[in-house]
Amino acid sequence: MRVSVVLTAISVLAAVPAWAQSTPTLARRTTLPAHVMCADMLVSALPVPSLVIKGAHHSETRVTMSRGDMAVVTRTPGDSLAVGQRYVARRMPAGEQLGNLRNGGYVAVRTPGWLTITAVDDVNALARVDYSCDSIEPGDYLEPFLDIALPAPDAAVPAPDFTERVGILPGVDGRQMFADGDTFSIARGVADGVAAGARFAIYRDRKDGKPLVHIGEAIVVDPSSTSAKLLLMTTTDAVGTDDVAVPRR
Repeated sequence: MRVSVVLTAISVLAAVPAWAQSTPTLARRTTLPAHVMCADMLVSALPVPSLVIKGAHHSETRVTMSRGDMAVVTRTPGDSLAVGQRYVARRMPAGEQLGNLRNGGYVAVRTPGWLTITAVDDVNALARVDYSCDSIEPGDYLEPFLDIALPAPDAAVPAPDFTERVGILPGVDGRQMFADGDTFSIARGVADGVAAGARFAIYRDRKDGKPLVHIGEAIVVDPSSTSAKLLLMTTTDAVGTDDVAVPRR
């Protein structure tokens, strides 16, 4: 690391980030923006990383990084990296997961944490790990950080639109069941018109010829292009990947 990196590093001032502050809860259990951000991001196509973590910046040999550690980021032409910028670390899926893409399904991109750029030179950048959901590792890539604001529940709840029934996707590490206060994803995103604050009713189809059974309410908190993370606000039973989400409009 060049001397310019070390000198630039002293210019960064600590601040209390928005995600670390207390916020009102939407569900019975305490839910903070960090809980939502740490949930896996479900994608139907693999992202193309440009900024990649080279490894830890430490006097000892380290393979993983957590809150307070420093990471070395490999610079790329035209990346416009600057001190003070914040990034989310992501981890590309691998192995058997990739078979889901070939079958038109979704794969999970892990979010191990987020970082702030503290120093730059022509070749490398240093980034401080601000928050770790999981260990941050060499090979993880960076995307611009976007604050998550938990929307407030609507006073008037629109009626469910049963013309559209959306599948519920597996959660972190393939999790299949969710309770109130949990974050889960659906197979719809911004490309389908889903926006933060949208409401969904959760129903169970008993497949016995009887009407769908209402078991929960959820609200969109973090939509991406082809999927969206929802916060499960209330439930009368555990919600599973066999249940369906119905938009309220």
